[in-house]
Amino acid sequence: MKLLRTISNKDFGYTEADESGFRQREAARAVLLDHRGYVSVLSVDDGNFHKIPGGGVKDGESTIQALRREVIEEAGANSIDIVGEVGSILEYRDGLKQYSYCYIAKVSGKLRRPEFDKKERRDGYNAPVWMPIDDAIELFKSDKPPFARAQFMSLRDRTFLEEARKLLV
Repeated sequence: MKLLRTISNKDFGYTEADESGFRQREAARAVLLDHRGYVSVLSVDDGNFHKIPGGGVKDGESTIQALRREVIEEAGANSIDIVGEVGSILEYRDGLKQYSYCYIAKVSGKLRRPEFDKKERRDGYNAPVWMPIDDAIELFKSDKPPFARAQFMSLRDRTFLEEARKLLV
């Protein structure tokens, strides 16, 4: 999958961290479209920012299996059709080297309520709002999260949305 960018502390004016000893993680994310072509956007109260559905790949899971699990949990989409690859982003943050792989997917079944895990509930994840991709990108551009983790997530997901917009025209 094409690497779109690398995000590190320098993108936010923080001191660069020594990359040795970083634990590695893989994650799957979706620019998830409904029947109108609107994208799923979640808001997160802790940090006051937005994100697209997605999360970490668990042991024994493929990226696609993780993607399907995450869109069920965070967007309430029981069934999706993956229609394309957006690209990947490499992040170096908080002692973590994370590869996020992003796909374009369409909801193919009925939507239900998201099932956020304990940490997501504690962080204040809210049910997704569906909107045109241009509106979503503008929303992400207006985010001003106060701490690093949220800044990384917002920039990463905005980058995925901007790349997906190019592919969807």
